[in-house]
Formats: sequence, structure tokens, C-alpha cells
Amino acid sequence: MTTKKLDELIEHHHIVIYDGVCGFCDASIQFILDQKPSNELRFVSFQSETGQQIMAKFNLEINLDTIILIEKGIVRQKAKAFLGILTHVESPYRFVGYFTIIPSFISNVFYDIIAKYRYKIMGKVAQCRLLTPTERAFFLE
Repeated sequence: MTTKKLDELIEHHHIVIYDGVCGFCDASIQFILDQKPSNELRFVSFQSETGQQIMAKFNLEINLDTIILIEKGIVRQKAKAFLGILTHVESPYRFVGYFTIIPSFISNVFYDIIAKYRYKIMGKVAQCRLLTPTERAFFLE
């Protein structure tokens, strides 16, 4: 992807970067899709070329134990990212997103426990569910 196109993407969308082979991460993305996400939200895996370009642009190291949300150039990781994503859905779960006021050193304790055991909890995925054309529009690759 060209630098100009990447910059436009970052400027106009809230980008979620996640581990594309993690079953727990996949289930989380599917959950978000079921909650009617806003049109500004876009998903991309760490493993994809676009995901790696975005990570490089923000000088972020690939850490498969976290989820990343980039909003208006601000990078959120772990619990803050997941809670921030929830503020961009049209279901009642959006109100859970406001728990971002909880300090990271508290919320990340729970996040880190889940991240540590995520492969044991949900395994790895070889493929995602079939996406509708509407859902496919939320994915960058």
C-alpha cells in the first residue's frame, strides 16, 4: 500500500490490529461485527502486509499478546484498545467501552491473563467464518 493511501486510511478510520490466527481474537472480532460496528472501524491482522505497514508507521513492535486500536493517531493497546473498540458499536455493549477510565495497571491484569492462555482457551484458527459483503468491508485485507 502506498504511503499516501496508508495515511488516508489512518486519517479516516479507527484501525484494529489483531492476531489473525488466534481463536480468541477471531471470536472477539466476530463479536464486534455482531454488535453493528461504526463504518469508521477497520480490522487488519498483525500477519498481513497492511498490518505490518501500519505497525512500522507507528514504530510498534509486533506483539501477538495484544490488540491495538489506532484512533486519530492515538495508539491504544490491550484492555484500553478492546474497551475503546466497544465505544464504536451500536449495541448496548458500547457502554462497557467507557470503562477505559479504569487505570491500565488494573485492567491489563485481566487482559494479560486472558492473552497468556488464549490459545489454550480457544486454540488457533485456520480460517474465519464466511463474511457477508457488509462485514467484508470492515477488513483491510
